[in-house]
Amino acid sequence: MNAFQSACDDVGLIGSRLRESLAAQVQAALVARQARDVIRLTGPTGTGKELVATLLHEVSRRALGRRGVLVRVSCSNLSGELFESVLFGYKRGAFTGADTTAQGLLGQARNGTLVLDEVHNLSWEDQGKLLRLIGEREYRPLGSTIVERTDAVIVLSSNVDLLEVARQGKFRRDLLDRAPAKISLPPLWQRREDIGQLAQAFAREAAEQRGWTGFEGFTRRALADIEGAVVEKREESVRRLREFVRDLVFELEAPVDAIESAAIGPHLMSFFQLESLDRDRWDREAIDADFDRLVERRTAEQLAALHGVPERTLIKLAQILREVYDSLPEGSNPVPGSYRNLVARMNLATKAALWLMSGARNQAEFRRFFGTKPYEMPPKSVAWQIYHELFGEGGRVRK
Repeated sequence: MNAFQSACDDVGLIGSRLRESLAAQVQAALVARQARDVIRLTGPTGTGKELVATLLHEVSRRALGRRGVLVRVSCSNLSGELFESVLFGYKRGAFTGADTTAQGLLGQARNGTLVLDEVHNLSWEDQGKLLRLIGEREYRPLGSTIVERTDAVIVLSSNVDLLEVARQGKFRRDLLDRAPAKISLPPLWQRREDIGQLAQAFAREAAEQRGWTGFEGFTRRALADIEGAVVEKREESVRRLREFVRDLVFELEAPVDAIESAAIGPHLMSFFQLESLDRDRWDREAIDADFDRLVERRTAEQLAALHGVPERTLIKLAQILREVYDSLPEGSNPVPGSYRNLVARMNLATKAALWLMSGARNQAEFRRFFGTKPYEMPPKSVAWQIYHELFGEGGRVRK
């Protein structure tokens, strides 16, 4: 996905593990859906949601040819009539002080991207005002009788689990159901291999600001210590890691070629509130994590070889399956994420795709698509079952 990789480079997204995770999520949530569905972007504070929202905008420009601008708004600062006027715009005379007509953020984000940050902070009433926008992509500026439409990529960003907040009755479930595309950012400590890459980048950035030349960053042992401390304390925030690294570099009295492990020990213990640096245990855990990751990376290769299909095809099928899984409505009965429900939906989708591939208008044409000899064609009973399963009793395929 060249558009994705180039967008990552341009926005400065660091971390091979995060890039790997986002490649599939962005493909499923944005590109495959052609930017038609509202995206839920969630992750703990400091994990990079603002950066990922920018990434979504850049990917939409490169992969989907969109040319609008990126517009952000913090929902914590909006409520009531202010919320509507800022988001939807207003006509002159719509309220006291409306001396001119304003298009609102939705108008500004035409053919671009609108990010609603901290969307969970909207009041119940203001959440209700989003229903038509999120569901039908329609809205009406204050004081206007004309309903307008938006083609913006809409991103609902939050540092809390919106589904859990909805279960608690603090967020509208019907609003969530209208935003089926999901991107979730893991906490930093779960992206073990990204920690060192980020720390190194932050250190070099700070050294450059100090005017140092020839600075290489942290030694391998120092990076291992930082990684161990972050995992040990279950640190979620990339922002906190950046703060630690920059403080360390700016406190150095003179330029150095590299920062050694011995120089960062006291800082690690103080910043992350560690009682000790258990390097032996951290190293064992790192080796275990690297081994598990190696096995994980080889899974697709092994499965593809075992079943005689190209690895790329298998990965594409996995992405399609993820889209089917994400399309299932949450919270229904039986549980949509259950194995049976997912397999049933996937089986039906596979049969529908087979029919489309054949271009058949009836059962006979569907059978003949696969061959003219009896052993090549699906039995009549199978063709009949697929036909009626897809189109229902009396169903007909039309040209």
